[in-house]
Amino acid sequence: MKKSILLIAIALLMSFDYATAQKQVVGAKNFEHEFTPLGNTPVGISKLRFRSFNGDGTGAIRVGLWVGGTSVETVTAQPGTSGDPLDADSPELLTTNKTFAFEICPGYEMHFDGTDRLSPYVGAQIVFGTTSDSEEIEIFSRTSFSDDEEQGVWTTTSTDGTSSIGFSLLAGFDYYIHDNIYLGAEMYFGYKGTKIKDGQMEASNLDAYRLYYGIPEDDEVAFDPFINGRSSMWGPMAQGTIRVGVLIN
Repeated sequence: MKKSILLIAIALLMSFDYATAQKQVVGAKNFEHEFTPLGNTPVGISKLRFRSFNGDGTGAIRVGLWVGGTSVETVTAQPGTSGDPLDADSPELLTTNKTFAFEICPGYEMHFDGTDRLSPYVGAQIVFGTTSDSEEIEIFSRTSFSDDEEQGVWTTTSTDGTSSIGFSLLAGFDYYIHDNIYLGAEMYFGYKGTKIKDGQMEASNLDAYRLYYGIPEDDEVAFDPFINGRSSMWGPMAQGTIRVGVLIN
């Protein structure tokens, strides 16, 4: 229902004949963001973009940007319920998951005459991106081989992520619904390759780690990286977003 209302509102806006509506002008700059009306979060913003038009308004340098992350703490043990052996004074234990994502897309557009309010264009862009994921787990257990009663909290941390690079040809349009305000859409044909980073692990207390997993005190502990792979995709890619932008003259 919300999606239908949003699409109807957009259609009504595009049907109005604003006498002041104009397309990009010489040297105009603009900011825009992308909405996902057909997605699970219709008001979610997927990317921010900046464009700077050339001297006659027929070309534009563009830069798209996405950056964000999450941090989630989960209580995995209540106070007094963890430890080896069980200890009435054991603390609350947490597992913390963090993510980070960054993508930048520099490119160029060539605009055509279109109509008074419609500005179609073609262009190209390069895509660079990276992501990271980490999981930190708190453990309460013995921390000393020489003292059976010495206990404490220590952590294991696992990390991985991806890095990607791509190139795409694109076609789209800007439709000006009012003076310096427009809606738009794009579609792409391109390639994107992604390298999955090797998984890493470390422990904050190696003696506690040995005791917890039954490893002899004199044995070396080495956390070898977990080797991951890569992926790639190419072909046409429709963009399920609506671009909304404002010119800054």
